[in-house]
Amino acid sequence: MALPSSGEIKASQINTEAGRSSSAEAPLSGSSSTPQPGSLVKLYEGSGVNQAAPHSYSEFYGISYDVGVIENVIEYLGTWPPSGTPTNYYFPSSIGNASDLSLLDVLYTDGGLTTTLSAGYYYQNNTVNNDRHYCYVTEPCGDTYIEINSSGEIITLVCEYCP
Repeated sequence: MALPSSGEIKASQINTEAGRSSSAEAPLSGSSSTPQPGSLVKLYEGSGVNQAAPHSYSEFYGISYDVGVIENVIEYLGTWPPSGTPTNYYFPSSIGNASDLSLLDVLYTDGGLTTTLSAGYYYQNNTVNNDRHYCYVTEPCGDTYIEINSSGEIITLVCEYCP
């Protein structure tokens, strides 16, 4: 559901659209002209809200909160095969689909894009037919290996056995 396209718009509505508590702390953009992490403008970066100052609530008219998802990723802790609970991680929708991820894109642990993924190695088994998997071309074609740095950025992204 999109935010209202006219009339009064409140921070509580913007928070709710993003799947956050309506009372979550909601600075519009932070203390500088560059939107700060945790601000509403930065939160909606992938949904098309203008990231250039000055900022106003009217920038949110008609916007739907949208993020991309890379599904069923397991942290690789040095044992093979990787074991653990498959987890979904998130990225700005402006990237496109998970198959469009590239080096230096940032992955997040939450759909609000506020907490970056911890540094480490991650694995995705692509035997499940799901077009949001990274290594999906016309069909699942191999497993995905991802290395994340301390800033949550992808520094290694390898698809095994893809054409």
